[in-house]
Amino acid sequence: MKTLSIIFSIFLIINIVFSTDPTLVSFRKPVENVYPGEYCMPSFAVLINYPNPIQYNYQIAAYDKSGGNGGYTPTAVNGTSYLFTVTHRVPIGKNQSLSLYIQDTSTYPWFTFDFNNYTTYDCDPLPDVTMKSKQNTWIRAGGQYSNLIWYHMVEVRGLDKSAPYDAFTCNVPKQYICLFQEFVNGPKPVNFYFQVGIYTTDVNFVPFNVTVTDKKGKVLLTSLFDGLSAPTNPPVSINGLETYPVNGSTVTRNEMINDAMYIMNILNKNALCGISSSNDYLVANTLIPILGTPANASYIGFASFGSPSIIKSHVQIIDNQGTKRIGIDNVLFVNSKSYDNFVENVQNATVVENSNIKKTLVNIKADVSFNPKTTVSTNFFTSQFQTTLTYPYGYSTGTVKNHSVSVSMTSPNYTSSSNSYITINSPSGNGANGYTQITINPNSTIDTKIPQLNKVETVFLSYEKVLLRIYARDVDSGIAYLYSTNLNKISPADLVYGDNFNGVYETVESFNIIYGNQRPTVSIYDNAGNNAQFNSMQPTFDTSFNMLPEYPVYTMIKNQAGLDPYTFTGFEFKFNDVDVSNGPFNNTLCMNFAGSNKTMVPRFLQFPLALNPEKASLDISTPGSWDEVKGMFCMDFQIPARVFSGEYTYAVLIPPFVYDSYYLAASIGKVSALRVTSSYADQMPPVITEFSSYPSNNVVITQDTSIGWNIRIEDSPNGLASGEFNITSDFDLEPYRIKITPSNAVSGNSFSSTYQLRIPINSNTCRSQSFRISSASITDTLGHTSVLPSTGNVNPLYKFLESPHLILNITCPQAIVDNTPPTLISFSTVGSIDVGAYKDFRNVSFTFKTSDSDSGISSRHNPKIYLTSGEFEQISKVSTLVSNVNGVATYTCTIQLPYGYGSYSGILVSIYGIVDNQLNINGYSSVDLQTLGFQNTIKVLYSDVPVLDYTSSIKSTGSSLTIYGHKFGIDRNKVTLQVDYMNGQGWKNTTISFFSGIILMTDNITPTSTPFYVRVIVNNKISNSLLVVPIVVDSPCSYEVIQSVVATWIDAQKYPYLQASITIKNTGTRPIKAFSFIIENIAYGQIWGVDANGNNRYTLPSYNPIINPRDQYSFGYIIQGTTVADLKQVTYTCL
Repeated sequence: MKTLSIIFSIFLIINIVFSTDPTLVSFRKPVENVYPGEYCMPSFAVLINYPNPIQYNYQIAAYDKSGGNGGYTPTAVNGTSYLFTVTHRVPIGKNQSLSLYIQDTSTYPWFTFDFNNYTTYDCDPLPDVTMKSKQNTWIRAGGQYSNLIWYHMVEVRGLDKSAPYDAFTCNVPKQYICLFQEFVNGPKPVNFYFQVGIYTTDVNFVPFNVTVTDKKGKVLLTSLFDGLSAPTNPPVSINGLETYPVNGSTVTRNEMINDAMYIMNILNKNALCGISSSNDYLVANTLIPILGTPANASYIGFASFGSPSIIKSHVQIIDNQGTKRIGIDNVLFVNSKSYDNFVENVQNATVVENSNIKKTLVNIKADVSFNPKTTVSTNFFTSQFQTTLTYPYGYSTGTVKNHSVSVSMTSPNYTSSSNSYITINSPSGNGANGYTQITINPNSTIDTKIPQLNKVETVFLSYEKVLLRIYARDVDSGIAYLYSTNLNKISPADLVYGDNFNGVYETVESFNIIYGNQRPTVSIYDNAGNNAQFNSMQPTFDTSFNMLPEYPVYTMIKNQAGLDPYTFTGFEFKFNDVDVSNGPFNNTLCMNFAGSNKTMVPRFLQFPLALNPEKASLDISTPGSWDEVKGMFCMDFQIPARVFSGEYTYAVLIPPFVYDSYYLAASIGKVSALRVTSSYADQMPPVITEFSSYPSNNVVITQDTSIGWNIRIEDSPNGLASGEFNITSDFDLEPYRIKITPSNAVSGNSFSSTYQLRIPINSNTCRSQSFRISSASITDTLGHTSVLPSTGNVNPLYKFLESPHLILNITCPQAIVDNTPPTLISFSTVGSIDVGAYKDFRNVSFTFKTSDSDSGISSRHNPKIYLTSGEFEQISKVSTLVSNVNGVATYTCTIQLPYGYGSYSGILVSIYGIVDNQLNINGYSSVDLQTLGFQNTIKVLYSDVPVLDYTSSIKSTGSSLTIYGHKFGIDRNKVTLQVDYMNGQGWKNTTISFFSGIILMTDNITPTSTPFYVRVIVNNKISNSLLVVPIVVDSPCSYEVIQSVVATWIDAQKYPYLQASITIKNTGTRPIKAFSFIIENIAYGQIWGVDANGNNRYTLPSYNPIINPRDQYSFGYIIQGTTVADLKQVTYTCL
């Protein structure tokens, strides 16, 4: 049925437009995996044929007639076919009738087409269930960054799919909150967490039962809440309470600190203690032990600044009698960081043609004041819609405080709108914006068609990895990029077949945890800005309504009824109780569960750095493997020295599941307990205890001199490992980077020492300015780090937040006056490059010269080369100074391009950060370079020759090898894998056991201890060769060296340094003794945890001379360089 929506007016004559009625071609009923709450919300795929022309996709929409969630624009369009995903609101019951209508707003008046009772739907109610507690108590979660929460796990029977959010009601007194959370468990949902928290209230607490009821009011579970204890005897004693910033201070958010920090000493802390803040919704558990023992320890707590302008907080004790305030409120007045935000002298966009990449370039210019939040945005690029002008990018003539902005971009060949503009926005931080919009008129073709997703395939690689293969098409403007799950960006560089108009893309998704995503999600963006987004409810575009496939690991879970990672058949630590008073402790966890597979890779994750949340990452988890002797998965790990005594927090990852130690305590009990003892814990990072500016905080420069700060750093008993300080000014954002270690202290030792932070000042060329330490990090030998600026960290300058020495002002009365910025006098690079070649052939080199005849070119500020290309991520690199003579400086720079970078687009080159000795700056956009006659673009070639990037490791006794690369295609019959064993027989064809466009696997490598080469031939095109070096198996004694980068920095002389952690793991079956090796280029003798024997040779320390089978030993070092050190001339004794 067709109806006309007409608005009559005596002033208007309406021309009635007639339309051809749409037809409903087909639809797909969803398979719901959640029971309804008040009603069902199924999402139907509906295919409509509508012959009338529609210019913009948003002009046609489908609506649920029962009053669902508004209109739904097409998810895919192909000619006159429109695919909609319509969510209906359906009452509970069988054979519920569904209706929808289609609305066309492309004409006036609008057309509305009804499709009444086009199908029916069964909305099945939640069935009756039973609940059973899996433990008799409530388990409390702890930690600095969480609310005070207790967990209780129950087993629910009777469900075939998930329960809705309102399926159960958890009844608690009004000062509490109770929620439930479902955990996926094999083919059916079985396990649930109930979580209890406490509202911030002063009401006394009384014992109570938690009751869980269903929608009918039936009581399913009753459990006594025993999470809060009675007041202790002797009572908790809190003394020595200090707060930073001090009470009544006015602070600026995002400048030095973002939290109020409490430090206190607590005797007999056998009760819950925390910080109560006006920002809190629930009572939080925020005290972290830093020094001492449970009987007498120092603690730290934080209260975040949040968004209010006035923050009130205090210490409190929590027991079953309520919350008890300790001391008065600490009141802070918090201001937002504000900036001048003028945008002036805005020029019309400059438009030039570039014959090298056959693109139109657009350039914008304006005068702005310094604001690190200044952005340039467009309405015709998608992923690059907004770019922040982070120094020095975009900074043209002037100084840091006041300068011009000059930025170039390519004009789009296609747009989805005839109105195109570029915006410069400079927000002040206090609500006011400096804002200007520049209209451009690109000669673009209008494309409003949605890109198409033709098919998605998922291929199981491991329990942690899946190959995602996407077939996508856009015949007009072409595909710009795609996003898969967790915003994994896919570019034309990931094409394995076809082109950006109609091609096949492959990427590998790695996951330790998938947060509810049992299927991948795919979003496609074309070069005109049109996009299509697909999730588990939306089919790809074909008449069969094919849905996005499940991740293989979830399919395996569902198909294995016996798989139950929540039912552990074995779980045992080698040691449940460990002592870390005198050093780290090696331990092993072995576990198994019903239906497990030996190819799974469980991981053990520790949380030893409570005051460094930024270091928490799944990447630092320790992988395990199947142990045939024990018949379990085993994970070796090392607990650091001097962590605080008590229950040790950890997590076990079995992708895609994760279990923290609180869950394990609730589900399997005491066997999961890991307890540590330390006679005196040290989890406190190094801090500055003396601080003064040098020679004062206001210095008049009359001769060449040095300025800076004198500091004392203390850390005991761990001791200082290293520190880094970055000093900037209001005119100079290129930091002076000063690196310290105990070896360059003026006096003292690693536990307490003084340092001189110095920067040179030239009286003839200096500029009056104000210096400050803008960022710093100081790390002890166990990795505890104080951080400036700080958020949830200890600030190394917390004792000096109001010190007048934080700012060091200099005045330069004798300096020359130079307000003229330096200039670029030559610039050259390549005109084209093949981005489809092997990495060694994707290097782009630049050579250029700058000049300043007044104050001269600054040798400390090396200009930065920037490369931009459409929807690819921007690349930048600091150049290297070759010479600086008589006001002319010569630089070089080499950038290795990522594979496929700039394909189907071309590359724009720009250069910024040219600085003279008076801190005048200059920079040149791509259009600026072209105006000067310099090479400003790089033409991109994209060959179809296959490329090998790297291979997996292989043991000398192994036969399986995985090869990673590009352009292997989609036809296995056209691919040949060859191996040259360096035995004089040349290249030999080798069987391929797994094939994809980016991964090849073989199980047919001849076991060898000799290095060999591999290559691939695709369509008679030969790839590069890769050398594979087998790991020689030395059974029964063998070891593995595992290195990780802890920190990197560049010192004031621009030398690079690297701090690393290194682990020697005994992978054999017999103990290793007298492990000895050579490491070169150790900086300032900074290597700890080993004994030095001279001539760069080191051995295991006398207190840990033996590494037993499956055990490991870790130590650390600092090296001058950019890569971890090699262990050379390794010797050891096999016992």
